[in-house]
Amino acid sequence: MATWGEFAAAAPEMARGGRVLWEQHGVMFVATVRADLSPRLHPVVPVLAADRMFVAVGSWSPKWQDLQREPRCVLHCLPGRRDDEFVMRCRAHGTPEAVEEVRRSADHVIHGDDHLFELDIEAVDYGWWENVGQPDTYPVRRRWTPGGGLRTLRAGRTQTDTAPN
Repeated sequence: MATWGEFAAAAPEMARGGRVLWEQHGVMFVATVRADLSPRLHPVVPVLAADRMFVAVGSWSPKWQDLQREPRCVLHCLPGRRDDEFVMRCRAHGTPEAVEEVRRSADHVIHGDDHLFELDIEAVDYGWWENVGQPDTYPVRRRWTPGGGLRTLRAGRTQTDTAPN
């Protein structure tokens, strides 16, 4: 696993692209797992502090219990102008000792009874469409993992779209 700073140092262009989406919308969605193992989706406002990524969750929200019970989660940005997608698979762990640092970095209020979680990155996916709206539209997909580095999953047109006969 890696911090945001480690990811950004290893894949700076990818991190910049994701950060643009993140800042453009100001909100991401976090997918968690409920106690009955069904998925739950919540809007969150992640905070970067000291090159680490955090979310503060209100004590009334069920997502803090989800993250405490099952730390695996996924953060997803809203799409960009090229239908950009930025997705991070993470593991959350409680970090109440970082609350003052996070408060200084946050653009929103972190309440005293909020549950603070640091999100360590397992994998990041970033993709977009080139030539959107044109006949030669194609996807570009990249993945970064701490152990595997950066790789392109798909770039360019790999097959011709044909209608069935």
